[in-house]
Amino acid sequence: MDHWFLQAQAWWDAQRFDQPAWQVPTWREQKLRHIQLHVAKALGKVVAAYDPGAGATSGTDALTRVRDEVLPDVAIYRSQLLNLFPEMGAPPALAHHRAAVSTLEAEPLLQVVLGLSRASAQLAAYLEPREHGAVSPVSHIRAAIADLQASAEALAAVFAVDLARVHQARLEALLGAPLPASLLEEGAEDR
Repeated sequence: MDHWFLQAQAWWDAQRFDQPAWQVPTWREQKLRHIQLHVAKALGKVVAAYDPGAGATSGTDALTRVRDEVLPDVAIYRSQLLNLFPEMGAPPALAHHRAAVSTLEAEPLLQVVLGLSRASAQLAAYLEPREHGAVSPVSHIRAAIADLQASAEALAAVFAVDLARVHQARLEALLGAPLPASLLEEGAEDR
């Protein structure tokens, strides 16, 4: 399984992503809601790159955006979710729970559109009842993580890139500096 950079992702979140307002009893839902919005935004970028009428992409600029923004960001989202919900277990526990999107005979970008749609829907299905004081099953989170992982793997295959390297490079680009070596050494056992 590709390296998920869980420790590096948690450290990066604390530096650049987490909001002080999230440090309240409902912070997990607030952060999850924010991630869900980013997943929906990533979905929009992939939809913009896909022209279903032609069965191809709508342009190289849109594809470049998918490669440079969506692919690494989807890797970030799945790792953020695993850090938010450690009860999901280590990444290998999710390996058997692959998203159904990977079994479709569809074009790769269509697979990603469907996978990101499902991930966004699963996150919303988890959040919405909680906003009304009801309980919702954590299985929605597990499914969202699996759909995000399948989408990230599909995009990595489309662009013939290493998912772990793309994830690390995006974190470092957003940070404006290399990740601390100690974080990368700790995560090397995940490979």
